[in-house]
Amino acid sequence: MKIKTKVGLLLLLFISAFSCDELDEITEIDITQDFTRTFNVSVQEDSEGQPQSFSSAITLDITDNEDIQNNIDLIQNISINSITYEIINFSGSEDAMLTDGQLTYGTNSITVSNINLEQSDIDNTIYTISDTSGFNSLANDLENDQVVNMSLTGTVNETPVAFDVEVTFDLTVTIDVL
Repeated sequence: MKIKTKVGLLLLLFISAFSCDELDEITEIDITQDFTRTFNVSVQEDSEGQPQSFSSAITLDITDNEDIQNNIDLIQNISINSITYEIINFSGSEDAMLTDGQLTYGTNSITVSNINLEQSDIDNTIYTISDTSGFNSLANDLENDQVVNMSLTGTVNETPVAFDVEVTFDLTVTIDVL
């Protein structure tokens, strides 16, 4: 009986020492993960020398992370810390420019900078999306569906060109284990 009393007293002391919010924070786990996806773009030569539009698609699936997949029903929040992208594997006309670039998911779009493709690849330039206004809607889509289809569209002024756009999504997923 003395053990039950001591355990009960200790439990009462523990509960009174921490508020409900503090206890809730103790039961939360943050998983921060970079998800990298690659858009493959290939635009054939235009015989009239006109700018050409392109479109490429990817799927962002946060359940690729085993910890997230194992706790899918316990996701409390998802936040996007940053989205960066880099032009890689460029081949084609040296003056080719990417213009009017849009990263689209659902009904939302994020503008992609105008880029000299060859120079960007040579310099290994990493671009950060500074307009974070669409981050919350993307985070909400991922929280609700865990999988989001995305497309990259734009125009190139010179053809033929082929390049990849490697996009990295830095996410924090908060899981509430209780």
